[in-house]
Amino acid sequence: MWVVALYLGFIVTGFLIGSKIAPKGKEIKYIDKIFAVLVFFVIFLMGTIIGSDEKVISSIGSIGLIAFILTIFAMTGSLLAVTLLRKLLKMDRRGIRHE
Repeated sequence: MWVVALYLGFIVTGFLIGSKIAPKGKEIKYIDKIFAVLVFFVIFLMGTIIGSDEKVISSIGSIGLIAFILTIFAMTGSLLAVTLLRKLLKMDRRGIRHE
């Protein structure tokens, strides 16, 4: 439960910094680096929490297989959708329309 509170705390802190503290119309230097560090920190926390869960660790093989299957289906569906849309819109591989 404390993880949800931590995530919400990050969201509220970011909102307050962005709306109240940050100067209006002025670019904040190094904001991209700050965001990268914070994203890595959140990913690290999520990995630590997931890695400490015995149920997840004991079923990691089936989770990996399901993730692999979902990835294959998502890629195949995307390729089919793009191919069908190109045919419907009469476009070549470069996106140029041929009437």
